[in-house]
Amino acid sequence: MPFVFTNFDENLPVMKKLILPFIILSTAILYSCNNGWHQENKDAFYEACMDDANTWINDPDKARTYCECVIIKVMEKYPNVDDALADIDALARDPDIQACRVPILK
Repeated sequence: MPFVFTNFDENLPVMKKLILPFIILSTAILYSCNNGWHQENKDAFYEACMDDANTWINDPDKARTYCECVIIKVMEKYPNVDDALADIDALARDPDIQACRVPILK
């Protein structure tokens, strides 16, 4: 059954997993002069996403597809990294970002 955030309390453990990429990403931001999405920001986010995705996706290609989708959606919604980090809770519940899971879990 595909994962969809329908009940906040039921899905809290999954949403907590989404915070890990942002913690690692925030570390990369500390070393950046600008709050835009520099390559090191994208790389840190992607690496953290892959680490998380590999815990629930047993296919590296699907994990890559998922993380590519997520980072594109996050960057579209939040052109500045600082804004994405400031809105982590909303990001974890964002339907567009959640939609990245649907094709992966088929």
